Amino acid sequence: MVRDSVVQYVSTSSVRTDIISALCPQDRTTADLLADLDASESAVYDALANLERRGLLVSSDGTWRLTGTGRLIADTIHRQRLTEQLIEGDTEYWERHDASVISQPFRHRLCELGSYEVVRGTQTDIDRPVREVVTRVESVESCQVVSPVYHREYEAAMPDTPGSRLVVGCDVIDGMIDAGIDDGDRRTFDETAVRVTPVDYALGVSTEWVILTLPQMDGAWPSAKLVSETSEAVAWGTELFESIWADATPLGAYLADH
Repeated sequence: MVRDSVVQYVSTSSVRTDIISALCPQDRTTADLLADLDASESAVYDALANLERRGLLVSSDGTWRLTGTGRLIADTIHRQRLTEQLIEGDTEYWERHDASVISQPFRHRLCELGSYEVVRGTQTDIDRPVREVVTRVESVESCQVVSPVYHREYEAAMPDTPGSRLVVGCDVIDGMIDAGIDDGDRRTFDETAVRVTPVDYALGVSTEWVILTLPQMDGAWPSAKLVSETSEAVAWGTELFESIWADATPLGAYLADH
């Protein structure tokens, strides 16, 4: 007989799941759990006994606490709920866009974005996503941007300040080289540092917001922008940008090699 995994064992019972979640913030007595959980007394007692038997809980003088296993399962359940909330925030967006282009460690943390809005163009306002990006970028003194495609409006809006950094896709620079475009034909930055790397998605980060642009499932470059202003999203976006920046090549060095 195949034994269920510990995660399956907990998640297939609402009572077991609720007990694990209730013990996350602090240890609880049996009386506390009986009072707070929406379950019969017998169901709570049965779940407590089974969770203790499976090594997820320990009891001392009527007070229950999570073991190391229990804590890991609680964290897994919490992340699962956050992921469900992320998808439910705009199911159509996640069905039509490719998240696999983000490296696994950061894709695993996408649920940390929290609340967000997907800005789409409409038949009467097709340029709404572009305007959203330009307005936000122009409203901050500095920001960090990853851009896999060339866009004149975005180039013009990019701040030229010491705190700003720009990562451009290799295809953008290679296209300029092939077309014979030199410094006199494109915008150059005095203060903003520029690097180059292969990249398949766009990212904008400031201290106030994150803007993420993922490719569509058919490979087409989308117009929809995912925008979040939560502190968790800003932290996630900042760390993602730093990861991309660390692996990118300074523009001068890239041009020298091409």
